Formats: sequence, structure tokens, C-alpha cells
Amino acid sequence: MFFYFKENNNVMKKRNMTVTVIIIIAALVLLFMIDNLTRPCLRPGELPERYIHEHTSPQYDPESYANRRQRLNEALGDGVLIISAAARKDFYYITGFDERQGVAVLAPGDVKPFRMFVTPENPADAIWIGERYGTQEAMGKFKADTAWSLENFETILPKMINGTPFIFVHTLDQQIKKLVSKVVEEKGMEVQIKDADSIIHESRVIKDKWEIDQLQQAVDVTCKAHLWIMQTMAPGQKEYEVQAEIEYIFRKNGLSPGFLPIVGSGPNATILHHIRNDRIINDNELLLVDIGAASSGGYTADITRTYPVNRRFTPEQREIYDLVYKASEAGIKKMKPGMKMLDCNHEANRILLEGLHEIGLIPDTTVWWQKRFYIQHRVNHYIGLDVHDTGDYGYDPEKRDEHILTPEIRGRELKPGMVMTMEPGIYLQENRLDYLHELFGHLAGPEELDSFAEKIRPVYEKYAGIGVRIEDNVLITETGNNILSENLPKSSDEIEAAMKRRKW
Repeated sequence: MFFYFKENNNVMKKRNMTVTVIIIIAALVLLFMIDNLTRPCLRPGELPERYIHEHTSPQYDPESYANRRQRLNEALGDGVLIISAAARKDFYYITGFDERQGVAVLAPGDVKPFRMFVTPENPADAIWIGERYGTQEAMGKFKADTAWSLENFETILPKMINGTPFIFVHTLDQQIKKLVSKVVEEKGMEVQIKDADSIIHESRVIKDKWEIDQLQQAVDVTCKAHLWIMQTMAPGQKEYEVQAEIEYIFRKNGLSPGFLPIVGSGPNATILHHIRNDRIINDNELLLVDIGAASSGGYTADITRTYPVNRRFTPEQREIYDLVYKASEAGIKKMKPGMKMLDCNHEANRILLEGLHEIGLIPDTTVWWQKRFYIQHRVNHYIGLDVHDTGDYGYDPEKRDEHILTPEIRGRELKPGMVMTMEPGIYLQENRLDYLHELFGHLAGPEELDSFAEKIRPVYEKYAGIGVRIEDNVLITETGNNILSENLPKSSDEIEAAMKRRKW
């Protein structure tokens, strides 16, 4: 009898345990169903509200354009500026006029200092290309003091340049330059023809409030695209599928890509300008996403984040990511009035090189070529109408070997209104050590190069294939700076936390 009750008691315990497990599973299923039922129901093509940006800055601001023309007039002095749509962004910067043909003339000493020559309205062309602005809109919307049909430009040109000592012409306006030179020669004018690019580009360096608002709009939409990717990316996707999701967010917010998106997974994350975007994204890899939306006024953001594909960094990935993050934070602190253009670059590189030395990837931080093996680019550039916007840096940005690792080269002084990137990166290509002789054979002997490779190879192979870049957009202010992209997750902990949230 005792054994019967003992056996029966064991059966009851097993049954109770089974019932408990069933209840727990049922409760979890119920919670999952409730969670899904309480989420907003999304129709095809519909985005959650937090991915939609409310545009508060108008596409065109006549006062902003008038102010920049006034600044240019002051720089022209007694000269006359002639520029056509062939000068692209510089022409647009002066006029806001976005048709493919047109000429603008700035003559500060004239009673009508802003003149435009445009393609007139033509009902026959409207069915093919839509309505043109014409002369009325050139004066109405774009605030030209007077406007003529483009076909009248050559006839009126001599009168417009008569008596001026200088004529400024854009380097992209070779046809205009030939025409001006012809008139000057025929009329026997004592006129000097000058390059217009430099004064326009210098004007573009300092952004006004409307321009900053345009950049903030572009940055905000770009950040939303990054957040969307954090939520939707998954192993097995193609890089171009991620690119499509990015452009989807841009287009749903009425904006367009400011440049070809860089979506580099695994080894492609170590390629600075990878744009093929055709690789399958695998688990345990990093995905580097460098993107920028262009605002309705044409101003382009440029923001990079590097994500762990499986939503958690490996120890090696986190170590490199945290080093780049530390360099970014240190560099941004140097971006303020009174500092020079390259001070932030040298500070960020100092952090990177010290960290790489501690890891064991740089045996000797006094050897230039060992540092250059890892440091590929400066960490900042202007942004604006172009993603690498125009303007003087105070050094030659094309000569990387001269400035990125030379603290004595500091560049021009930072001033309020400048907007630029901060984008340190580390790119550990898997086979890069195999090309030491090709890369630095002109700077070091074979024995020195082989010794370097032998010392670091075991450590390098531990991190090989990891590419990390972190890029923010920073406005220089009177008192310091404003990180326009500050609301986008940045630290490794913030990235992982953002990627865990899969709710709409």
C-alpha cells in the first residue's frame, strides 16, 4: 500500500509539473498575441510615425539668398560677376534657380545689381518638360531686379560690363569666359578677368540660419534611416536591400540621397568608399553604413554608424569600436572657435594610435609609416550643398601624407557657422599585411617591414576583417559646438540597446 501511494504521488507531481509548463507556455503565447494586437497596424508602404520627419524649414528662403548675394557684392567691390547654370551648385547657391539653363549677373555698382537671363515660357515645350519659370518668376520668386530671355544675353553683355575694372567668371563657365573675352577685345576695354570660384566658395563656408535648418532637416531624416536599419536589418540580406530601406526612408520623408550610400558588410566595411553594395550580409559581422539625405533645399547630411549584424558586438569588434568612439568624442571637443581646422584630426588620431599601440598593432608610434599603415584619412570635412563642401581648409586636403599625421599643420581657424563632419575610422583589411612592401617599400627596408609584419601578425589576425567608422555632423557655434546628429545612438552600448528594440 505504501508503494502504491508513493508511486501515485510521483505521477501526480509529474502531471502538476506538466500542467505548470503548459500554463507558462500559454501565458507567453497570450502575452505575445496581446503585444502584437496592441501595436499599430501598418499597411503596405506605411511607416511608424517616429520615422516621419516634420519639415519646418521652407525649401526656398528669398531672404537667405538675398543676404548671400549682398555678401558677394561686397567681395566683388567694383567688379561684375557673371555665372551660368553650368557652374552647378555655385550658380544655385547665388540664385536658388534650379533649371538647367540660365545666367546670373551681379553688378554691385548698378541700379539693378541682380540680373537674370532665363529660358522664356513656351507652351509647346511644357508638354515635354513642364512649365518653366520664365522672366516673371525670375523676378517674382527669385527676386532678380530685372530679367530677360536667355537669347538676349550676348546683345546686352557689352553694356553690363562697360566701365568695370574686373569681371569675375566661374571656371566651369568656359563658354561665358570666351564670350566675355571676345567682347573685351572687340571693344578695347581695359578689364581684368578674374576667377569667381574662390569668393563664392569662401561665402559657402559660413552657413546662415536657414542653411543650418536645412542641414538639420537632412541630418534628422538621415538619423531616422539609421534607426530604421537598426530595427530591420538581418543576416542573409543583401547590402543593396539595406540600401533600398535607407532610400525608402529618405523618399517617404520627401528627400533624396545626397550621395551614393555606402553599405559595407564584413570585409567591405574596411573599404572606405565601397558602393557596389551587392554582398550577402552574414551573422557575426559588422555593417558599416555611411549615408546622407539631401534636404529639400539641397543641403546634404553625412552620417556613419557601424552595427553588429547579430545585434551584439563580439569582444574584438567592441574593442575596435570603442576605440573609434573614444577618438570621436575627443576630436569633437576640439571643434570650437579658436581652434584650428586640423586640431580635432590630430587629437582623434592621437587617441587611435595610442589605442592601437596598447592592443599591440603598432610596435613603435614614432615611426611615420607604421602610423600611416592605419590612418587613412583626416577626420573632418565641410558639408553643405555638396557632401564634401567647398571652401578653404588652410592646407591642401588632397595631400594626405603632408597633413593627417603632422600636428604642426593645423589649417585655418574654426569660426561659428562652419558645419563639418567628425569621422575617425579603423580599417583592418584581412590581407593588408601582405602588401607592406608595395605600400611602404620606398620608406623602409625589407628587413624592417618583415619585422613589423612578424611582430603584429598574431594580433592583427585576431582583428582582421573589422572595419569601423563613426561619423557625426557638427556645427561650430559662438561658445563651442552643436552636434546635429547627437540624438542618434553612438556608443557600443547605445547601438546594442537600440538594436534590441524590435517594436514599431
